[in-house]
Amino acid sequence: MSSAESAYGGAAIHGSSPDRRTTRRWVRPLLGVLAAACGLVLLGRFVGEPLLAIRHVTVHSDVPLSDDEVLALSGIQGGDHWYSVSEAAIEKRLEGSPLVRRAQVQRVFPDTVRVTLWGRQPAALVLAAQDGHTVPVLVDEDGVVYRVGDTGADLDLPVVSGITAGDITLGAALPVSVRALFADLRALRDRAPALYGMVSEVRIAGPMTDTDAAAGPPAERASVASGLPQDLELLVYLTSARVPIRTRGSVDESFVKYALMVIDLLSRQGVLRDIQELDFRSGDVVYRRAGGAGAKGG
Repeated sequence: MSSAESAYGGAAIHGSSPDRRTTRRWVRPLLGVLAAACGLVLLGRFVGEPLLAIRHVTVHSDVPLSDDEVLALSGIQGGDHWYSVSEAAIEKRLEGSPLVRRAQVQRVFPDTVRVTLWGRQPAALVLAAQDGHTVPVLVDEDGVVYRVGDTGADLDLPVVSGITAGDITLGAALPVSVRALFADLRALRDRAPALYGMVSEVRIAGPMTDTDAAAGPPAERASVASGLPQDLELLVYLTSARVPIRTRGSVDESFVKYALMVIDLLSRQGVLRDIQELDFRSGDVVYRRAGGAGAKGG
């Protein structure tokens, strides 16, 4: 091969390389894409991100808390952004309040958080020990203490007594063995408010089985059994009669109706005034007369 041919050939190879032409074709568009991406990042950082800052928190609630108190409980801070808000975390913080039974948090694009709260509703009023004194506390259907002391003068609730679980504090859950009683009372209030209004007091006579149940003085400690709700022994007082009714398990609509029927029947027979206690535990009506004499009803 001549020198001219070598030179020509060398020039031809250098000027017509397909790899170099391909590289030029995709490098420029790639640089353009990278530049556009950087521009979008900067735009989002300095323009879009401020637009997504939380500016509004709307509160829908039946809980006796002000909007400012709800905001403080939620933990939402000034400068938080819509995309970084954890709905589950806020709900957990809100449900940490004894007053809140359930919380729901929703993000509304682009700058709003909507908070909905459901408060605890009373099932009964409990007389509890606090600092050596007896104070009224409100307990909901889950057996959770959500108000202590000032329970509201307008509430007409049955009293639950005989709970010996030590000092009851705000947010405390009562022993498991008594929680079904509060669920029953709340259901009775919802389904048959007239019958609920007939229940004056429910005294827990035993047994309570939680470890907390042994926290009171020995004379007040309830006996220990299997711990099932149906084993809980109760003394129920109705507004229509002074006679206590000893029973186990539920204080529901059927129980109150049956108790009223028995009391009315005994009153018509003229024997109610001599009865000290009615006993429904066996399924039959057993009553004890003054002086200790017992009798069995029909």
